[in-house]
Amino acid sequence: MATGEGLNHVRVVAEDGQASDTWSRGTRVFERSDGTWLMVHQHLSFPLDPATGEARTGLSPSRQ
Repeated sequence: MATGEGLNHVRVVAEDGQASDTWSRGTRVFERSDGTWLMVHQHLSFPLDPATGEARTGLSPSRQ
């Protein structure tokens, strides 16, 4: 088994040209079977705003 984690960036452009971007965290679990790695689990999450209890979908990673 192996795991991978990282950031997911999704950009959607509607038919009217309006674009929206979201970032989320992702963890994936892979299992090797017959010489091939297969993804057997995926988890995506957004940071939580403790004041409101809502997902913070408008955040983006800082570039340093």
